[in-house]
Amino acid sequence: MKKLNKSSYLSLILLVLISCGGGGSSSSQEEIMTMPPSNSMSPTVNTWPDVSWQVVESALAGMDKSKLDQALDYAFKEDRNTQAVVIVRYGVIVAERYGEGSNYLSKATSWSSGKSVSSALIGIAINKAYIDSVDEKVCKYVSEWDCNEVVCLALDCPKSRSEISIRDILEMRSGLEDEGIGGAGIYTSADDQLFFALNRQATKTSGTEFLYSNSDSMILSGILETSTGMTAREFAERELFPKIEMTADWWSDKAGHTMTYCCIDATTRDFARFGLLFARNGKWKEEQIISEKWVNESTSLAQGVDNYGLHWWIFPENNLIGALGLHTNDIWVYKDLDLVIVRNSKYTRFGTESVRSGQNIQVTQAPESWDNIEFLGYIVDSITN
Repeated sequence: MKKLNKSSYLSLILLVLISCGGGGSSSSQEEIMTMPPSNSMSPTVNTWPDVSWQVVESALAGMDKSKLDQALDYAFKEDRNTQAVVIVRYGVIVAERYGEGSNYLSKATSWSSGKSVSSALIGIAINKAYIDSVDEKVCKYVSEWDCNEVVCLALDCPKSRSEISIRDILEMRSGLEDEGIGGAGIYTSADDQLFFALNRQATKTSGTEFLYSNSDSMILSGILETSTGMTAREFAERELFPKIEMTADWWSDKAGHTMTYCCIDATTRDFARFGLLFARNGKWKEEQIISEKWVNESTSLAQGVDNYGLHWWIFPENNLIGALGLHTNDIWVYKDLDLVIVRNSKYTRFGTESVRSGQNIQVTQAPESWDNIEFLGYIVDSITN
């Protein structure tokens, strides 16, 4: 029986809190059909979802139902504000539950778990030779920055932004000033969020100090636009989402730039597809969507950084990676167990467009209390083989 190593999670709750600046099931048997265990083959690492997911008795996937129920009961206590939980092993759904008024068709939002999707797009862009290397300088792709920038040598002068690499952005070590300029965050303060992100001074030497920043992640939007000739959303809709049969609505700012630090609306089942892609080392059925090299690099600890890789949270002692978002909108992946866990909070979308302006805004409810050690522990302890 696998058990969580609690020492890896000492700072996990704090990590989740910064991951984006910013009852029982109501589902019917018609909505969630469970495959009967008789006359059924057990799923394996070669089992894949089609347009629809296969939902099986947990025992077929080597998991104990009573312990999975403990995890679901934990998630749906009254103060948790959980909209949905989906648990996938061996490419099939072994457990799921939805809050009152929600079902498997209900949309949730990613918040900062979308950062890991943006990282995946950078990997795809490198594989397709739109970008030469993750160590290329950002200034090559954003006209607002001068690759020949000269700054003064006095101690209180801004440092050169021309030295910042794509890797520095992905590792949250750009050296750019905190996005909270004048107390304003990028989600609420700017119509052109890419301009907001780029119009910041470099205050530290790039590649040194970790500072979690939504504005840094927004710069990936500009890099992808320049390198591919498409918005990040368009690139994802060509090279990622349809290939894993994922339907997603990715928000943009008023200027049309995809918000690459957040804001993908999809069902919880669809977020599980992205998790399964990484559980399977970037392969989906017979196609290598993301190179195994990029999957390994992006989900490995950055040198000198605790619990972070290239826009993924990393917990190596448990072979666990996470795409983590505000209010516990999380995608957890145990690669060695072929296990994916998605939890989304109650979500309300206002306005009529997926454009962050005016009345178009996303709102989720935070859990009043949440302990990932307990929640994930029930699920991992449910594994019988």
